[in-house]
Amino acid sequence: MKLTKYDRLAIVKAIMADVPKPDKTKRRLEIQEAVVKAMSPIVRKVFRECPGALRTYHAGDLTSDGSWDSRTVVVGDVTDEMMKIILKPYADQDEAFYSAHNKLRNAIDGCNTRKALMDRLPEFEKYFPTEAASTKNLPALANVVADLSKLGWPKGQTK
Repeated sequence: MKLTKYDRLAIVKAIMADVPKPDKTKRRLEIQEAVVKAMSPIVRKVFRECPGALRTYHAGDLTSDGSWDSRTVVVGDVTDEMMKIILKPYADQDEAFYSAHNKLRNAIDGCNTRKALMDRLPEFEKYFPTEAASTKNLPALANVVADLSKLGWPKGQTK
């Protein structure tokens, strides 16, 4: 069975959907907690009283389909260098996911048939499309052109 580009993308998407992703809400709370610990005592007090009065930082996450999602973290007086240190474990986690996604996509894109996929990646067989059997009861088509012509097809042509 020959695979289309859509088939290959659907296989990658299905496999990556089964890879667990971190909880975005939990991740944001963990980052905010680490940032609060890094704030100076005076700014930490302001944060507890009125967090909206402090400087914010926009951070991003990978979603399960490989796209990015962003969120805002209140940083106060925490420097950009300190933010890089705080966000490094999360960035490394995102990079590992992105790298695995790309390796999988490249491996699957290199296969043009279902048989080639089975030879290269047999452990993912449950995600592969099944062989399509020929349809024996196709719907009857009658007067399609006549019906479209009554509706004005092709557009712009006078009768």
